[in-house]
Amino acid sequence: MMLTRREKERQTREHNMIKAAEQVFCQYGFEAASMDEIAKEAQFTKRTLYQYFENKYELYFAVTLRGYQLLDSLQTAVGKKEKNGYDKLESMYHSYYKFYRENLQLFRLMNGWSHIKNQSEGEGPWESSLILYHNNMIHRIAAMIEEGKADGSIQPETDAQKTSRSIVFLMNGFFDQLTASGDTLQADYALDQESFCRFTIDLVIKPFKRSRAILATRKGTV
Repeated sequence: MMLTRREKERQTREHNMIKAAEQVFCQYGFEAASMDEIAKEAQFTKRTLYQYFENKYELYFAVTLRGYQLLDSLQTAVGKKEKNGYDKLESMYHSYYKFYRENLQLFRLMNGWSHIKNQSEGEGPWESSLILYHNNMIHRIAAMIEEGKADGSIQPETDAQKTSRSIVFLMNGFFDQLTASGDTLQADYALDQESFCRFTIDLVIKPFKRSRAILATRKGTV
């Protein structure tokens, strides 16, 4: 469906406002950022900004949604190269680290969205869209697990729904702590960040991998 000129103009303005909000939030943090500063960065009046976004919370949710869409596109591209459910799950979390490394400020901003959601009054359209998108991402993780159970790469007794949410909680908590530690990881613990992240990802998801010996027995080759 073709957009009208007015719809295209609105979409462009909305995009520019979200981009400006991301820059301001990343620079000052959510609490210290103001709609005045965002309007100034976007080069719109505050009145115009409020015509598109009801409040600062809605702008924050719009920025966070955009961040998850970027992360999702990266994970989807990587996952297409894998042949079974477990490998898709593994590559997804390694791409999660890649996104973290390349978008550190945005990642920090995104990782606090549950806390900020609890502060907001009422559920606006951008918050609703973010919640729906995030839930759909978790459902896709569950689908990868089910795929792995079906193709034999993931333990058959794995509960896909509980496991998908547990992995998300564990990895978000890990990266939150990693963000907080900053450069002290190397200085205080003599740990290389990348190898430490790979180790932790393996620690979290490897228990769900079905061993080659079991697969070989299943196929009658042992």
